[in-house]
Amino acid sequence: MGAALAALILCSPVALAQDDDFGGLPEAEGREEVYYGCIACHSIRTVTNQRLSRRVWDEVLTWMVEEQAMPELEPDERQIILDYLSTQLGTDS
Repeated sequence: MGAALAALILCSPVALAQDDDFGGLPEAEGREEVYYGCIACHSIRTVTNQRLSRRVWDEVLTWMVEEQAMPELEPDERQIILDYLSTQLGTDS
């Protein structure tokens, strides 16, 4: 994708509106890390439609690094993201 097209998409009213509310992610520690980490490859709806246990979220993060070319996260950032996903988008949330 050309840089001009990417800039146009990222600055579109829809993209900016989603950025303002973080795609509907619940407000809590880790929301920004989850939002910006996830939208790099797919829509945030892909994440918010899931209700997974902590164990499965952990497996999904590992799978995305090993099989989907997601950059490996620093341990502290991975912990923040895993905590957020399991608390805010977990099976008990």
